[in-house]
Amino acid sequence: MQSSQLTTKLELLSPARDLECATVALKCGADAIFIGGPSFGARAAATNSLESLKDIVSLAHSFKAKVHVTVNTLLHDNELLEAQDLIYKLSEIGVDVLIVQDLGIFKLKIPKNLELHASTQCCIDTVEKLKFYEKLGVKQVVMPREFTLAQIKEFHEACPNLKLEAFVMGALCVGVSGICHISDLLKHRSANRGECAQICRLPMQLFKDDQEIAVGHLLSLKDNNQEKHLQDLIKAGVSSFKLEGRLKDPLYVANTTAYFNQKLDIAIKELQKEGVNCARLSVGKCSYNFTPDLNKTFNRVFTDGLLMGNKENLVNDLTPKFLGVKTGKIISCRRKGNLTIVALKLFNRSSLNNGDGLTYLKAPVNKESNLTSERVHTVEGFRVNKVVQIKGNEATFEVLGSLNLKPNTVVFKNVDVDFESKFKQKDFALRTVEYSLDLSILENFDKNLDNKTNDNKQNDVIFADNFDKSKRSIALVLKAQDNYNLGITYTKTLVINYSDELKAISKDKLEQTLVKKVDPLFVCSKTQIKGNLNKVTAPISLINTLRRECVAQFIECFKQSENTKISQDTEASNQDNYLIPFKLVSEKTYPYPRVDSRLVLNTTSRQAYEECGCSVGLDDTGLDKIIKDSVMTTKYCLINQYGKCSKQGGKVTGFTLLVSGQKFKILCDCKNCYMHVLKI
Repeated sequence: MQSSQLTTKLELLSPARDLECATVALKCGADAIFIGGPSFGARAAATNSLESLKDIVSLAHSFKAKVHVTVNTLLHDNELLEAQDLIYKLSEIGVDVLIVQDLGIFKLKIPKNLELHASTQCCIDTVEKLKFYEKLGVKQVVMPREFTLAQIKEFHEACPNLKLEAFVMGALCVGVSGICHISDLLKHRSANRGECAQICRLPMQLFKDDQEIAVGHLLSLKDNNQEKHLQDLIKAGVSSFKLEGRLKDPLYVANTTAYFNQKLDIAIKELQKEGVNCARLSVGKCSYNFTPDLNKTFNRVFTDGLLMGNKENLVNDLTPKFLGVKTGKIISCRRKGNLTIVALKLFNRSSLNNGDGLTYLKAPVNKESNLTSERVHTVEGFRVNKVVQIKGNEATFEVLGSLNLKPNTVVFKNVDVDFESKFKQKDFALRTVEYSLDLSILENFDKNLDNKTNDNKQNDVIFADNFDKSKRSIALVLKAQDNYNLGITYTKTLVINYSDELKAISKDKLEQTLVKKVDPLFVCSKTQIKGNLNKVTAPISLINTLRRECVAQFIECFKQSENTKISQDTEASNQDNYLIPFKLVSEKTYPYPRVDSRLVLNTTSRQAYEECGCSVGLDDTGLDKIIKDSVMTTKYCLINQYGKCSKQGGKVTGFTLLVSGQKFKILCDCKNCYMHVLKI
């Protein structure tokens, strides 16, 4: 954590596949969202136009939230100019952060209004590498998913001014990010180009001396869930809490964001009691018409093992699919015309509704087959057409078509129509920004008052159309200010004539007018009126005009504060608006003498490594040879799981893995507790 004298700003960082996902994430409490741009994101299937990103930026800045755009793939030579142009355009529309991987990007011109964050694809796994990226001007580092609390704390102590980002929810890569090449080898789809084929989720076979010892989804990790460790993560130095899922649907994004929004608030309150000075990065009050429940949207069952240094029970080897919540056991199935009538014994607190989706595990087709896919369980499912009766803990329902399940088959619910229906309502989640309005009524106002402007405080004077300077003047000075101690204000003054012949506006009418919304996201929570109300004889339409113009300008100031845009057209010649991160490093020393050539796809990146004293290409000896032949490096060890670790006296040689018809050798680095999957 930072100095106790400073408030550490914490961000809940939510995924966004598109504008819809970004919108629900922000409504549900995200302090920031990470999203792909038109190209160069590590999820090639999740791209967004600049027009959509501009809308997302506007919405995010309404809550003082930030937008992180992924430019985190390795680039070819012909893509660097396009990447530079994209970076300019992202700056112009007000994007806050670039998440990057390719070292060549650090030799481009980066507008100063864009923070650079190092992607988890950078594989920053040592303090030396962390310090190198800090010298390059990176402000935040996405730490490897396999890091323990102790490693996170070590990183924070080594670079206390560098913000640390940790995954707290979602899919876990079994392989170390950035150096996993098995998808590229088997499917010609590179994870470093945003095209991972998720080979680790496939069924596979493990052999010891050519004898099979295990079959299943052996490398398919359970999903990450660190909800119980948020306080520990904050104390260790984490300030950004990342929810994985940039390919997930809006329901998943809304549910997980709302859930962790509540959990993070609770963690902050508890830490504040201990004297830890921390607060959320963004503002806004959230309300939901649903109860967030992580079990009701996609997951592969949860684990917190990697963070806790516990490598047991990390894998769900039965299936990489979403089974759902365990719901009951089959009592009987019987045919009735084109229907199947199912009797189900419900587990405690389970419910059932028309349209619910139920699943079950189907036994392997043929355990003796040569095809691995026929030797593993599969997930099958069906829909509840109609619930006929629920009596006690027994439910009877209809299913269209034929269904033949044996008694005692366990069924799960992976589509909960009652839960999902809440998200179809217009205001399933609402987030608003609160502000206050102070109205001062001043008599004998000076028409010649100069307009005043200073930082975040503005005064704009308007006069009623029929204003007569020879008659008595009244000034209505309306000041809008934020409720978050940000110092953002806007003042607008309406000058009118006082008339004894006109009836003054009542206090109730005045207050009702002032609290009317100008923007649905901004709510006036408090009004204060000072001065003689009997002097306010203006038409209510003028008060409305004053309110609308003042609040609209305040909202614009609120969105734009600390969000400076740089226009390429007007400012490109001003070098002060840009930096070239690579020039920041006076002593350019990469932590390693050589780098894998698979991680360097363009000459600019190659030059960057070479300027740092690092050669591109590995030797054919020692550790270099292992890295060169490795298609996956992982903290999860199959030998430890299905055999015996060398630290416990076991032999770790003779193990091979058959994946998608290709055999790989397993090599253990027991000293550092890594498993390498090598080409044969």
